Amino acid sequence: MSKIDDKIINNIKVICLDMISKAGSGDAGIIFSSLNLFYNLFKNHLVFDPNNKNFINRDRIVVSSRLLPLLYTCQTLFYKDMVMEDLKEYKAFNSNVSGLSKKGFVDMGSIIKGDVISSSVGISLGEEYLKNLLKIENSKAKLIDFKTYCIVTLDELMSGISYEAMSFASSQDLKNLIFIVIKDEVGKDSSNKETFKDNLLDHFISLNFNVSIINDSTNSINGAIEDAKDSKKPSVIIIKSTYGKSSSIENSNKNYNIPLPNDELLNIKNKAGIVNPFIIDNQTYSEINKMISKRLGKYLINYQSEKQKLILDLKIKEIIDFLEKGKINLDFNSENIKINENYEEELLKSNNKILNVLASKSPFILCGSNDNFIYTLASINKSSILNKENRLGRNILFGNRILAMGGVSCGLASLGFKIFLSTPLINENFVEPFIKLSSINNLDVNYIFTNDSFLNTYENNEYNALNLIDNLRRIPNIIVYRPSDINEIIGVYDSICKLDYPSIIVLGNDITPRLKETNEKYVIAGAYRIIKEQEGDIDAILVASGSEVVYALKINQELKNYNINMRVVSLVSTNLFEKQSEKYQNILLPKDIKTFTLEFNSSYLDKYASNKECIFKINDFFVGGSKEEKLKYFALNMDALKAKIIEELKK
Repeated sequence: MSKIDDKIINNIKVICLDMISKAGSGDAGIIFSSLNLFYNLFKNHLVFDPNNKNFINRDRIVVSSRLLPLLYTCQTLFYKDMVMEDLKEYKAFNSNVSGLSKKGFVDMGSIIKGDVISSSVGISLGEEYLKNLLKIENSKAKLIDFKTYCIVTLDELMSGISYEAMSFASSQDLKNLIFIVIKDEVGKDSSNKETFKDNLLDHFISLNFNVSIINDSTNSINGAIEDAKDSKKPSVIIIKSTYGKSSSIENSNKNYNIPLPNDELLNIKNKAGIVNPFIIDNQTYSEINKMISKRLGKYLINYQSEKQKLILDLKIKEIIDFLEKGKINLDFNSENIKINENYEEELLKSNNKILNVLASKSPFILCGSNDNFIYTLASINKSSILNKENRLGRNILFGNRILAMGGVSCGLASLGFKIFLSTPLINENFVEPFIKLSSINNLDVNYIFTNDSFLNTYENNEYNALNLIDNLRRIPNIIVYRPSDINEIIGVYDSICKLDYPSIIVLGNDITPRLKETNEKYVIAGAYRIIKEQEGDIDAILVASGSEVVYALKINQELKNYNINMRVVSLVSTNLFEKQSEKYQNILLPKDIKTFTLEFNSSYLDKYASNKECIFKINDFFVGGSKEEKLKYFALNMDALKAKIIEELKK
């Protein structure tokens, strides 16, 4: 390496150490061991435009949270849009370099081990889809052909999410996907090294990956990356490194898995001749600009020239606009959908119909499911399964890879795709981390959970999804919908297109008529009156959601025989209702009127009930039994509920 290379690497090192020292968290060892990798990636391999962070064909780079200081520092040195001062605020409140959100140039954040691996698979899958979408319009177009680099530590590679994600990457034959794994060699017994090597080789070779196991020298790194780019296979590069060992530091056998003490950090700065690492001299920037201009200058000029010619084709322009904006805007226009008054169908089929109305409006809407869509029906009917033989299928079949499917969907959404990911509600726990990731990054992933009640279980599984809806409703910055019929489903999709939030649709699988009382226009308010009380004093309010709305309407009809004047409220979305004004909430649910709540598998509606005797739900798990037996056992059958309401109103 030249003197300028050494100078830049020393700057990167000291900046990163300063960042983690001020943040009070981080891993100095992995910073030392990954310096060569990151510097050589930016200097010799990554395709990017230093003047445009949104360059649509830039290589994507997704990293472990422990490596974020390196990514941020390299981006700040090699891009002109990032400000060096921001690095001083690493992990500070509301910082541009927090590591979780998509602020700065981070393609995907990370909240659990292995999630960046599944997210990178989604990004690479999206690249294949877009590349082939362009080929339909122009077979010679090369506007989309970027690599996705995922840099992680060994412990992340060993997670269940990672195994599923890499298996999926293999099945999709993602040729532009490169995993780089930093493997700690400090303190390892040499007798275990070959076993480890053989196990990894066997695993990845069985997945048809291109595999390299190398040391962390510059030549080894550059050679392995070039080999991966040329291999026409998904690749894994395993770098045997030594966390905490560095020839430039005294006591090199020390393991730096924590931020360095101030005196040790000062010693490193002095050895490198750096007083203030955040002040980079003009000569250094000039040298960086020269090396990038020499490698990428001609490519970027030719790319822009080709782009200007191709955007004359409106369909190609649509693809380019999609990537530049990173999202799609849709006018759903629910008024154009006409439903027969006698319509009656399984709620999952109703959802399928409306989902397909929306999907027909854009090729950037994709659907995914862990099963063959047979339990959710949330697929695009006029499209096929996306796979390595059919790159333009819009339905993604994950099989049993339920841990990884959320991360893959988030990766696709980071490119701007609108994703509808469906699975039975009992799988909520597997998907929840990625729902939170969607919320933090405001990714356009729309989760469809089906078989939502103990009355419609999944594949004869008697485990009822008790309180799982409550878990979803408590996640910030996401909207949960539980529609009761096709009218409200229409309203849900209309709201999804109007509101800039990720969403969750929770559905039963029972046969439901089109209810004359429901109205799609009021779904965006979260809750509304579907049965207006008769003139005179109102006796009670019954609040229900989803499948229980039909039940509530039947109860109201029965109670008319007892001269009970009741208002029935459909609470489609607690999140949206709680965003309404206090005035609207109090008019709909006045506190001086006895209010009952009906939602079988949830406790979230309890707060709207007048007292605990007005709450109709279950609080326990169970095994076996028919629908009628279950309702009777939990005193939720029609006769029991009528009796409870009548008794409560006598008090």
